[in-house]
Amino acid sequence: MGRGWPQSRKRLGEGQPLLNLRPGEIVFADTAYGRRPAIVVSREPLNRGDTVVVVFCTTAKLSTRSSLPNCVAFQSGEFGLTKVCVAQCETIQMIEKQYLAPQSIGMLDDQKLREVIRAAGSVMNSECEPA
Repeated sequence: MGRGWPQSRKRLGEGQPLLNLRPGEIVFADTAYGRRPAIVVSREPLNRGDTVVVVFCTTAKLSTRSSLPNCVAFQSGEFGLTKVCVAQCETIQMIEKQYLAPQSIGMLDDQKLREVIRAAGSVMNSECEPA
């Protein structure tokens, strides 16, 4: 099990078929900090595997985070998200697929995915672009 998960916590996707996710897809993830929307950023070949994907989780703590260059803000109703939130692009997480909900809640458009990848690049002082 992943670090920080209680042994008794039920995995979101337990007993479900494994997901074939695309970059920019938004799914609920059961993390050490609770269940929250996560944006898949790993490449499709990794996503087709049966174990992990790379994600940026979101948070509703907007007061300072929404203005940071490493965060990307989302409005309620945008891309299937039900609350105003920000993607925390400084926190890259590999998460086992078994901790993801079996259905996605939305998909970023190319422009918003590019914004998320650029925000991740700002953490490394690098000009990042999606492939």
